[in-house]
Amino acid sequence: MVRRVPLRYIDPTRRHGRLYKLSERFGRTRAGQAFARHVVVRSDPWLDRVTGGRLTWQLGLIPSATLETTGARSGLPRAVQIAYFHDGRDVVVVASNFGGTRNPQWSRNLIAHPECEFGGEGFVATEVTAPEEYERLYALAVQVYAGWGDYRAKTTKIGRRIPVFRLEPRQSARRAG
Repeated sequence: MVRRVPLRYIDPTRRHGRLYKLSERFGRTRAGQAFARHVVVRSDPWLDRVTGGRLTWQLGLIPSATLETTGARSGLPRAVQIAYFHDGRDVVVVASNFGGTRNPQWSRNLIAHPECEFGGEGFVATEVTAPEEYERLYALAVQVYAGWGDYRAKTTKIGRRIPVFRLEPRQSARRAG
């Protein structure tokens, strides 16, 4: 059995180094987008699982972890590697789908079944709908990865609002409810 690395805390206000900025710049290109959609998305959950979270395509530059959900319609387990950051104790994930016309399936899964695993830890997901909180979190997201600003510009033109989810640690979510 592979020992899992704890979910790394990602401060959205932290300054990024040169290597991070190069990786981010590549991720925002047409080639970077194609690589992410066709290679990273399909292989990162496997790579994350077999290395216990020690290695992904992002090489620790743009933070990502495996989100494990329950299929909205099928009820089957689903896994996808997605970027994230923290807001206090909570994890924040952005359902950008690379600025596509539709929301990613994992966002529909979280709405149907809010209990999930992220980076091997238990969470309860809530979509952020309050306008001020949504804007605050989206501004932080762009600080983590500038590409989220690109995706928002693309989706605004077609009338799609990119969902943002707050993942609250399962233990504290149970106490609050």
